[in-house]
Amino acid sequence: MSKINTDKLVIPGEMTNNWQNIVNLLAEIISVPAALIMRVHADTIEVVSSNSNRSHPYKLGDCEALGQGLYCEHVIEHQEPLCVSNALNNERWNENPDIKLGMISYCGFPINWPNGQPFGTICLLDTEENQFNNIYKNLLQRFSESIQAQLATLYQNQKLAQLNIELKSRVSTRTRDLVDLNYSLNMEIDKRRAAEQKIIYHQRHDLGTGFLNRNSLEFEANQMIKDYQDSPEVKAAAIHIGFTNGKLLQSKHGYDLWESILVQFRERLGSLNQFHIKTARPTSTELVMLLQSSRLLEDIHDLCQQLIAVSHSEFEVEGENHHLHSYIGISTTDEAGSGHLLLKYAAEAMQSCTGSGHKYSFHSQDISALQTNRNQLESYLLQAVRNEDLLLYFQPKVSPINHKWTGAEALLRWRHPILGDISNETLIHMAEQNGLIFEVGTFVLRSAIQKAAEWAAHVTDFKIAVNISAVQLKNPHFAEQIEELLTAYQLPAEYLELEVTESSLIADEAVAKNTLTALHKKGVTLSLDDFGTGYSSFNYLKKFPFDAIKVDKSFIHQLDHCDQDKEIVRSIISVAKKMNLAITVEGIETELHEAFIIAEECEYGQGFFYGKPMPCDEFEVHLLNQNDVQPC
Repeated sequence: MSKINTDKLVIPGEMTNNWQNIVNLLAEIISVPAALIMRVHADTIEVVSSNSNRSHPYKLGDCEALGQGLYCEHVIEHQEPLCVSNALNNERWNENPDIKLGMISYCGFPINWPNGQPFGTICLLDTEENQFNNIYKNLLQRFSESIQAQLATLYQNQKLAQLNIELKSRVSTRTRDLVDLNYSLNMEIDKRRAAEQKIIYHQRHDLGTGFLNRNSLEFEANQMIKDYQDSPEVKAAAIHIGFTNGKLLQSKHGYDLWESILVQFRERLGSLNQFHIKTARPTSTELVMLLQSSRLLEDIHDLCQQLIAVSHSEFEVEGENHHLHSYIGISTTDEAGSGHLLLKYAAEAMQSCTGSGHKYSFHSQDISALQTNRNQLESYLLQAVRNEDLLLYFQPKVSPINHKWTGAEALLRWRHPILGDISNETLIHMAEQNGLIFEVGTFVLRSAIQKAAEWAAHVTDFKIAVNISAVQLKNPHFAEQIEELLTAYQLPAEYLELEVTESSLIADEAVAKNTLTALHKKGVTLSLDDFGTGYSSFNYLKKFPFDAIKVDKSFIHQLDHCDQDKEIVRSIISVAKKMNLAITVEGIETELHEAFIIAEECEYGQGFFYGKPMPCDEFEVHLLNQNDVQPC
């Protein structure tokens, strides 16, 4: 449990009223001008309660700085009562600040929170010499104990409230603490029963949304299969709802806000009294609805239409409007012999929607086969990553004036004995889909930087370019990873170029900007890839610290018979030059293409006219020969 900051605890009105009665009573009984309750802070001590039945100089809210030799500061520091009958005759106290206020005698007791932290003091002050007999001291001590008891209640209530908050993320821990706290407070049977009921509830429900959790979902799915086997006329279905932008919204706005969106999503569906439905949350970004009906297909279609309509509505999150981009998979008890299969088939059907673009889809054997093939392919890729069976090919970047190789783009290849050759784009997409992008991306970065460091010993001003995916760019530690690799292989940052597409920037602009800014400061070259194919290419040049652009090859391929594309490329080049950006034009395949980029004074070209992507050994021989270096 988090530590309670007692300095932030607010004393409630009922308690301050009670304290007012105490100080008034003390002043009346002991016949002193001032009876006070003081509260200590980090640097000051404050009057929080002051008798109102006699005249004195102390007002509520008055504060004095610590370190002046105050009576109360001594009581708090030494945690013992203090009585000064006449400060004028006492060398220790004859310069006390209260003397200036006419108060020459003092009697005070410490007040503490139940965790031992000082709260302050309860004290009496008199303008005349006062011996404060034992009766008065005992009375003052009893009141200090009474106030401490009230503070203990306030502290325990705050502790209970804090435990309730922490329950949202730690159900078992919070429940245990809640039960322990209830035992420590009163051992009341009704509270204990309430705590036990909460335990049972949280064992079956998701804490953030109140929907069924995964264990309960599997239990209910098995129960539906049993009901169907006992009464085949009562059919059932699992409807699996996945949100493609769920993880992004969750990471950007936090778990609490994302969970509130899921609750809103379910609430906007209404009561759904016409359906017999149970809603569950098997993962943080997915929902499952279990539906039982005697007219199952009609109800499924009706429900899916409602789900799609709600997905298209807007959800406001921290001043921004979002849609949920949901995909829906459906399986029925007709094809599933167990609750496990019912849920598995629905999940597979949902996954098939993300590839087909359909809003909802029923499970079929074709989907199972497709999922099996995908799982097999992902298994092959995982094995390839672990065995380092992936390869890097390199395609030269060339100065069109003298055909000197000034750099290279590292491209990923995978030669599988069954599947054949698989290209860079396919591999990256597959890695992003199955969560291997970090391993694959690290392999590409490490291998490319290692080769660039080797070549840098023989070739000057040679830059290696690596494509960065959206998933990598969303990693807040990506810039640190790059710096560690550059340091490990002793490669200067200016010899590394990272190529970023618009789609990777759109995924999370805030994180992308922070990462790119950090890389730019380290000296890494940043290039906006596929320039001109997106909606906001020029806008991204203003938002992000790019050093270069790479004109997409689709424009170059149309140069021979489309004057409009020529003008588009000329405009892009003109703007880039005004922004002092280096320009690489890809897709150079003919002498006419090269003549065009030379005429437009582009620094670099890339394409089959200069060289196709080639294995590392072949590329290295050409590179070293071009620079009159003997191959290693």
